[in-house]
Amino acid sequence: MTFTRTDSIASSVLLIDNDPLTLTAMGSVMDLQGHHVVLARTEQVAMDSIDRGQFDVIVLSIEQLQSGCDFAARLRHSHATHDVPIIFLVPELSASWTNKLASHGGVFCMLKPIDPYGLIDLVERALWMPHIAKGRISGPNQPHTRQADWIKLQ
Repeated sequence: MTFTRTDSIASSVLLIDNDPLTLTAMGSVMDLQGHHVVLARTEQVAMDSIDRGQFDVIVLSIEQLQSGCDFAARLRHSHATHDVPIIFLVPELSASWTNKLASHGGVFCMLKPIDPYGLIDLVERALWMPHIAKGRISGPNQPHTRQADWIKLQ
C-alpha cells in the first residue's frame, strides 16, 4: 500500500531513538512521505533541535517506562513542545505503560519493532489533531486504518 500526501504543507517531525539503524530507517520512510524530519539519538540532541526549530509531531522511542515519562515531562514543560503530539514507540503495550504515557502527553503508543507504514499512519493522524489541523489544508483522503500494533492513548 502506498500513501500519497494531498496537502502542500510539509510537516516537521522529530524522531528520537538511540539506535542509529532504526532512526535512519524511520527517517527515510518519513522523508519519502514528504515530511521534514530531524533525527536525534540522545535527549540532549533532541532538546538542542527543539531549541532551533518547531515540530508538529514528536516520535519518541523508549525502552524504560520511567525514563520515557521523565523525558516526556521535560518536553511538556518546554514552551516549544508543550502541546506537540508525542507518539511513543515501546517494547510492550500493557495498561501500566499506556496509562502512564497518556498522562505524560502521549497521543499514540506503537509496539516495537515498528511497521513503517503504521508509523506513517500514526504521524498523519497526529497531524490532523484539532490544534494542529487549523493550519493545514483539508483533503478528501482518509488515513489508512491499522490497529494491530498500536493503541490510542487519549
